Amino acid sequence: MHGLIFFFIHKFAERFPTGSTSRSRSAAGSSTSGSSVSGSSVSGGKHLPSGVYPDADAVAMLEQLALATGRPLPEIVGEFGEFLAPHLVKVAGTFIDPRWKTLDLIENTEAIIHRMVRMEKPGATPPVLEVFRAAPDELHLVYASKRKLCLLAAGIVRGLANHFQEQVVIEEPSCMHRGDAFCSFVIRRDQGDTQPADSPMTATLVSASRFDVPGDPGVVMDEPTPRVIGDYRVLGLIGSGAMGRVYLAHDDRLDRRVAIKVMSARYAGNATARQRFIRESRSLGSIEHPHVMAIHQVGEHEGVPYIVMQLLEGRTLRDHSDISGPLPLGEILRIGKEIASGLAAAHRRGILHRDIKPANVFLEGETRSVRIIDFGLAREIDGQAAALTHDGALVGTPSYMPPERIDDGELDAKSDLFGLGVMLYELLARRLPFEGRSMATVLTAIAKGTPTPLQEVAPLVPREVSDLVMQLIAHDKADRPADARTVSDRLAALEKTFAI
Repeated sequence: MHGLIFFFIHKFAERFPTGSTSRSRSAAGSSTSGSSVSGSSVSGGKHLPSGVYPDADAVAMLEQLALATGRPLPEIVGEFGEFLAPHLVKVAGTFIDPRWKTLDLIENTEAIIHRMVRMEKPGATPPVLEVFRAAPDELHLVYASKRKLCLLAAGIVRGLANHFQEQVVIEEPSCMHRGDAFCSFVIRRDQGDTQPADSPMTATLVSASRFDVPGDPGVVMDEPTPRVIGDYRVLGLIGSGAMGRVYLAHDDRLDRRVAIKVMSARYAGNATARQRFIRESRSLGSIEHPHVMAIHQVGEHEGVPYIVMQLLEGRTLRDHSDISGPLPLGEILRIGKEIASGLAAAHRRGILHRDIKPANVFLEGETRSVRIIDFGLAREIDGQAAALTHDGALVGTPSYMPPERIDDGELDAKSDLFGLGVMLYELLARRLPFEGRSMATVLTAIAKGTPTPLQEVAPLVPREVSDLVMQLIAHDKADRPADARTVSDRLAALEKTFAI
């Protein structure tokens, strides 16, 4: 746990009157009475605010405080969360949009944690969050840390609401303390409050996933549009993400239009973030394959890194499926084959995608040839880039997320195959294999690993096709196909057999 938390535990203990006494209570077989409470009485060794220390040390300090005050530990943990929240807001001040309110900040907490903690202190293991904004006044939060401090998380939520002078209602549909795979919260802002008209979370943002916008949530603070980036003439803004912007530009030398992803100047000053951006961009640029978005150049402009990408014409698989309705079996098999082929090329370079879903598959031109886009969550398979990525983070879109991600397991190439299997199931059955009314129930269904067999919901799909899809979404990675190349070859053979 980050050393700053220990600093605030001591500050929290100082809120209790020095010399106050506890009720007698038994602890580890011995009784303690008359214990005084002060910042110094809650000891746990010396912890530097810049250090990283075992979670158990922090829990032990809170246990000492509970013992000294004679109050239940859960009550102390929750109250500490409420105390901690406004201090965390102050510490993260430069990363917070001043227009945000309680739910807005919670929605962006994972991205803030990553930039402030994981990239600076790779040894730290902050709680991992997955958030779904169901409505302007409702947010679903999954807490996937093994430390099981969901009471602290709930306390922080209450503390944030107090800080922003809002009222929230918190429900906990699932909890690891009740035997569930993760903790989840449904957080609703009291209807008596009104969302500010200029809140960035209620605005409709330009969707630029087709141009490989970074996957982090959030809104980029206003930055002037440059006239040029390197040797490229900027024509306009395509879209934005938390880590930067994507511009439409013209390459005068080759007389072509391109898309340029530029890291936000706010984060480019962070050497670790800049290193990650450049490293991952160069790794992705090494993939030369007709079914992966092409990267033309990686560079820096006035100290800010950027990547020049192919400008695609067409629409995503998600849009195509929604607009066109059910797709012919032959086209589904062809799309699946090309996705698998593109993944095989990335995996050969040691790169995972980690967020394979219909919105990240682009169908280019009249032939609707596949281009895999948005490697913003990519990670090198060999782990060399672990310190620069969302190591341990619950990333990806819930419906397409492999069970090993939910169980905090190790991701590998077969994790990308799971996402491909979910997509094929959805295209063939016109429904998802794992469904639920909330993000928590969807993740619970995936964690249980019991999807309805494709043959039952889509009996007209050939048995050979159904069998392959069910293998791809197998709960145990060992039961999935060996690799993406094998899947591409099998889909190619099925395409020849069943295409009409």
